[in-house]
Amino acid sequence: MARDLLGRVLVYDAPDGLRAARLVEVEAYLGERDPASHAFRGPTPRTTVMFGGPGVAYVYFIYGNHHCMNVVAHEPGVAGAVLLRGAEPLAGLGDDPRGLAGPGRLARAFGFTSAHTGMDLVRSAISLRAGEPVPPSAVRRSARIGIAASRTSERRWRYTVRGSPGVSR
Repeated sequence: MARDLLGRVLVYDAPDGLRAARLVEVEAYLGERDPASHAFRGPTPRTTVMFGGPGVAYVYFIYGNHHCMNVVAHEPGVAGAVLLRGAEPLAGLGDDPRGLAGPGRLARAFGFTSAHTGMDLVRSAISLRAGEPVPPSAVRRSARIGIAASRTSERRWRYTVRGSPGVSR
């Protein structure tokens, strides 16, 4: 699912106005099979949503400073999610092409908090919509960012759109 999210449009019909951005960077996390996943040790009160159905939001707070948004990506009972790492602004988010480069910046710009965990990303104020497809030649795969040495740290589960200013560094 991670690759398929590239080019999609994240839309939030927020109380203070519409926000939209094209996704250009994502990372896959494979639940209980992935030591870097929050779901690695099984369901907890915080991660239960990752064991539910696909297409819902999992938002967590990290480093006492940033929220990060994920899309649950596996069938019920099997944890997995895709972290939204970077986007290009389309509406309601200003004109800075680097303003959404990084998961904390993206979540802050949209106003996402842990309160958004569990929202259906098809039938709620937050939605993922079809966008301009990203051709295979424009997709770059690499290791995930900030993952300490583990058996999955070198897997190429980070997907980016080549040359996009919305990709984190």
